[in-house]
Amino acid sequence: MADRKLGVVLLNMGGPDSLDDVPAYLRNIFRDPFILDMPFGPLVRPWLSRLIVRRRAAASADRYRLIGGRTPLTAIARKQAEAIAAALAQRGVAAVAVPGMRYWHPFAQEAVARLAEEGVYRIVALSMYPAYCRATSGSSFADFERAVQSGLPGVPVSRIEDWPALPAYIDFLARGVVAARDSIAPEHRPRTAVLFSAHSVPVRLIAQGDPYRGHIERSFRLVCERLPAELRTALAWQSAAGPGKWLEPDSKSLALLLRQEGFEHLVVVPLGFVAENIETLWDIEIDLRSFALEQGFKSFVRVACPNDDASAMGGLAELITAKTG
Repeated sequence: MADRKLGVVLLNMGGPDSLDDVPAYLRNIFRDPFILDMPFGPLVRPWLSRLIVRRRAAASADRYRLIGGRTPLTAIARKQAEAIAAALAQRGVAAVAVPGMRYWHPFAQEAVARLAEEGVYRIVALSMYPAYCRATSGSSFADFERAVQSGLPGVPVSRIEDWPALPAYIDFLARGVVAARDSIAPEHRPRTAVLFSAHSVPVRLIAQGDPYRGHIERSFRLVCERLPAELRTALAWQSAAGPGKWLEPDSKSLALLLRQEGFEHLVVVPLGFVAENIETLWDIEIDLRSFALEQGFKSFVRVACPNDDASAMGGLAELITAKTG
């Protein structure tokens, strides 16, 4: 056993490697029953997914064009895997860590194939969504387990489904908020507000018992406990897309409310995002920034995602070590 390795798979959404990949990437999303969950889904979903892709592909490609023509998520995920493997090695755990994406390469099947080549004796599947949601984490785990059953049957798998209170994650965000606030001139800090922006989900999911909102709110509270008490903080939801009621208030509406309260400088914290992606680089960095400045904010500072930050990845390595101990 000494020369064998632990397998670690970092589960995430994935994203297109080029503008040409955008339609196929979107089709993969909207063919997922965890995303389009409806009566007669197997019959309706193929037709509906094609319709949605036709309507959204051009606009989505335009957004990816503005952030460099591809997602940065895949490259960051590989760096995260390297950092986690290095952190595990420092703790005496020999491991091979790889990304496993839900909707684009490297897919879960590719991750499992890599682990099979390495001859791993056990696997830890780590969600790279701090907050569990059936539509994201749930879908990724189901997809990964199918891949394991096909490619590595009999290899035991442990799951780390959520970590909204992970100290290393909370500390990373708190440090980021303080650094962003400190980048604003001292005389303007009393008129600075901090807006935490998390991905919205349909309210019906929460009504069905999904823990996502509670996890996000827990992270929000824990970060705020580490911030100066005088800071005005607020939590909002972004990136709603589709019919029905989604979690509110949306980030633009709350930014407007903060401006109406007299705040002139805005710090925005992507909450629940562990790597830069279209929803941080376009939804926040471009769209929300433009809106906020149009409303009269004099400055807009965004806190970065953890990406491959050594302390944050070390915290995840601690979770993995505890799971295997």
